[in-house]
Amino acid sequence: MPLASVQTPTTEAQPTPTATPDGVVTIAAVGDVMLARDLITLMDEHGALYPYERVLDLLRDADITISNLEGALTERGLPVEKLYNFRTPPRFAGGLTDAGIDVVALGNNHVADYGVVGIQDTLAALDNVGLLYSGAGMDEAAARAPAIVEIEGLRIAFLSYTDQLVNTFAGLYGAGVAYADTASIAEDVGAARSAADVVVVSIHSGLEYVDEPTAVQQELAYAAIDAGALLVLGHHPHTLQRLEEYGGGLIAYSLGNFIFDLDAEDLASLGSRAFETVVLYVTLTEDGIAGVRTAAVFIDPLENRPRPATEDEAEAILDRLGALGESASE
Repeated sequence: MPLASVQTPTTEAQPTPTATPDGVVTIAAVGDVMLARDLITLMDEHGALYPYERVLDLLRDADITISNLEGALTERGLPVEKLYNFRTPPRFAGGLTDAGIDVVALGNNHVADYGVVGIQDTLAALDNVGLLYSGAGMDEAAARAPAIVEIEGLRIAFLSYTDQLVNTFAGLYGAGVAYADTASIAEDVGAARSAADVVVVSIHSGLEYVDEPTAVQQELAYAAIDAGALLVLGHHPHTLQRLEEYGGGLIAYSLGNFIFDLDAEDLASLGSRAFETVVLYVTLTEDGIAGVRTAAVFIDPLENRPRPATEDEAEAILDRLGALGESASE
C-alpha cells in the first residue's frame, strides 16, 4: 500500500456512499472537532448541523467516520486552570451523529476542561445520542477500553490517548482521560486484537503549529503498530503533518483542525496552515490496508466551518502533504 496511491481529491460533490463487500470497510478520519466559543452562537442561530453542512457528503462517504472531539459537552463544572477551556452544551451532541460521525476520540487535552462533572456530562451526552467513544471514562479501565464496531463482517476496535500534561488523567478510581505511554498502548492494542479484527489508535500528541512530528509522537505511533494496530490517527498540532507507512500500517501524525472557530483575524495571524485539512479515507480488511485516499478541505474564515477545498486550495493542500512526506524520507 504505497502512499503514492493517495488520490488527489476532486472539488465536486462526492458520490452517494455505496455498499462495500463483506470484510472490507472504509474509515473516514478527520481532525479536531471543537464546537465551543463562536460555534455555539452559530449553532443556536442555525441548528446543530451548521458546522458540518458543507462537508456532509465527505463525512458520509464511508462506512465509519471518526473524529477527535476537542472539548467537553457540559454546562456544569468549573474551568480547570489553563490557557483555553472548551465546552459545548450537551444539546448539540446530536449534530455529530446527524453529520455521520460514528466514533469520537476523547483522549485529548480538552475533554477534562471542566473537571469530573464535565467528563460525566460528556459521556452521558454521547450515550444519549448513541455515539461511540474511547479515551475517557469514570476510571482508568473505562478510559482505556476500546469502542468496538462490527460492520461488513469486520470487528474494528478504536482506542484513544493523550500525553498532554495539562490534563486530568484517569486513575484506578478517578475519572479522566487515557494517558499515552508506550507500555499502556501496547498492552491495550494487544488486548483489543484478541477481541477485534482491526485496531485503530488515536493519539493526541505533539507541538502546536509545527509541521514535523516529534520523536515522542513517532515513538507512540510505532508502539501502537508494533503491538498490532493497523492505523494511527494523530491530533493536537492543529496543522497537517505527514502520512507514514510503518510495519504494514499507516500513521497520520496530525490531521489538523477540522471544525474550529477560526475567522479572518485567525487567518491573518496563524496563516493558512491552521485552515488546511483533509478527510482521510482508509479502506481496511482483516489482512491489512487495501487503499488510501484524501479529500482536501478548507475552514471558511467567513463561516467558521469547513467546506470542500477549491481546486487551487486542494492542489496546495495535497502538494504540502506530499512535501511533508518527502522531506521526512530525505
